[in-house]
Amino acid sequence: MEIRHLKTFKTIVETGGFTKAADKLGYAQSTITSHIKSLEIELDQPLFDRIGKQIILTETGKQLLPYSNKMLQLYKDIKEVTSVNGEVGGDIVISAPEALLIYRFPPIIKEFKDKYPNVNIEWHHLDPLNFKEELTTGNADISFLLGNELNDVDILTEKLWDERMMFLYPNDFDWNNTCSNLLYTEKGCSYRFLFEQFIQEYNIPSKSTIEFWSIEAIKQSIISGLGISMLPYVTVENELSEKNLSGMEYQTGGKIATYLMYHKNKWLSPAVKAFIEMVRKHVQG
Repeated sequence: MEIRHLKTFKTIVETGGFTKAADKLGYAQSTITSHIKSLEIELDQPLFDRIGKQIILTETGKQLLPYSNKMLQLYKDIKEVTSVNGEVGGDIVISAPEALLIYRFPPIIKEFKDKYPNVNIEWHHLDPLNFKEELTTGNADISFLLGNELNDVDILTEKLWDERMMFLYPNDFDWNNTCSNLLYTEKGCSYRFLFEQFIQEYNIPSKSTIEFWSIEAIKQSIISGLGISMLPYVTVENELSEKNLSGMEYQTGGKIATYLMYHKNKWLSPAVKAFIEMVRKHVQG
């Protein structure tokens, strides 16, 4: 079986269709179809049932998927054992939440790329509900979680930073009379629970809830007077210092920290190890 055919098969499953897979991989749709036909001829079994506009894995497709994931991971590991002229190279796939990617990692990425220009980094948004599956299937080499410590025997976890959590409100917020909108982060976010706990603890009246996927959108909404929220201090340090909004640290809630995570059976390539060491250097510095 050709690796590119397996990659096409996996991408179709992940994206949910031939057209989406073609867009993601940069192939013509006829190429995607050809790859799957080649696999089906080799296995002498169909991999997908096409029902209307939906595609559904056949039993053969379901059985092939975990082996496909393993073969693609092994191929990736083999490529990364050595690199050009003995230099560290290869690809790293990292999942991380927006708060870390925007407010903690830019200087780390800059220094890493200056030192290891032959390493390609692919960033995924960390899905707080499904990131363990990404680590288990090899869709991510390492993940960075901003939240509570994960207790999972298959996932190795290393604490990096303690994170201060801030209750945030507009500068004209009146604790006694203001009835505000609650501006929530996405479902599954660990500090969303802290915000709910804070609201109950301080008995703050609210109008309604609004859910955002973007921290920047939440910050701008608070500044405009739309509502109140809770975010890590690292994401609002500049706004607080410039007095664009106001806030107080929530110290009685659960402890939030940034954690490095990877699967216990994951082989760490030289590139991944180098990135982890770079992160540790910035934590210590």
